[in-house]
Amino acid sequence: MNTPTRSFRISAIGLDVLHQTRLKLAASMLLAERMDVVLQPWSGDACDLLVIGLDHADAPRALSEANAANVPTLSIARRYADPAPGRLPHGATVRDINEQLSHLLLATPTVERAAGTPLLLQLAAATGNAPALHLLQRGAITLLVDTATRSIALPPSTTLADVVAQLDDVAWSASAIDAPTFRHQYAYRLPQRHSFEALYFCIARYRPELLPAPAEHAPMKLRHWPDLNPDDVPSTWLLAIACLHARPWQPNALAAACQMPRNTVQSLFCAAVASGLALTQEPAVSPTSRRRDAGDSRFFSWVARRFGLNLFQGSPS
Repeated sequence: MNTPTRSFRISAIGLDVLHQTRLKLAASMLLAERMDVVLQPWSGDACDLLVIGLDHADAPRALSEANAANVPTLSIARRYADPAPGRLPHGATVRDINEQLSHLLLATPTVERAAGTPLLLQLAAATGNAPALHLLQRGAITLLVDTATRSIALPPSTTLADVVAQLDDVAWSASAIDAPTFRHQYAYRLPQRHSFEALYFCIARYRPELLPAPAEHAPMKLRHWPDLNPDDVPSTWLLAIACLHARPWQPNALAAACQMPRNTVQSLFCAAVASGLALTQEPAVSPTSRRRDAGDSRFFSWVARRFGLNLFQGSPS
């Protein structure tokens, strides 16, 4: 399974043409590490890293602003003789800059992880009179959480996997907005819509540890076929999802019936519970009771035709 691409926003100030060019090349090389970087001039706005040429006249002001905003920095200056974490000498190579970018971008968010439920999932679970629309931003990622329609809106180039990869990062910020503001200022920038169901099943694939666990031995059935994003749901999951749609199962029984790892089945149960699709009050099917009636067979055949699969030849996830 490929690690989802993570998105970052890097600002720069005080660099000459040589170092600007090398920074662009170094940033582009991060794609090999599944890190997508957006470069921009420093304006004081939120970003993941500031690359600053300390020999420039604007450097002291920018450094002070970055420190006040708690933005990590990579400084380049003639005064430095050798590379060190967070600083490079004038004339630093593309490789030098690339190594520093990789270290600084990955170290900052992983050292300080939020304890508890990620901000996006807190908003998704909000009830009562809370505002329905929330604009979330983390580095280069901007999204909208719409609790009224139980969906999130994303930019054209951002995937659910991008969001899930950084879901528990502490750098997310949120602000409530109203519908007219969204329509006039953000709707054209956030044209993708994904349901909370698709989000939770994507989390189940890439970051299942972020989902609350259901009761260990509770049987479960799906209320309805979940709204799945094909890019984030492996084809090997479809038989298990179809079985859960048809009738209640316990995790061990479903894992045996579908020839799937127990932890993969448990991830599906977690996604169903988190998305509100889980029904847990009906008797479960035991591992030895696997007879499919005509209605089940017709439904499984529909799934097979829909996804171009032979669902009755189980394979490991």
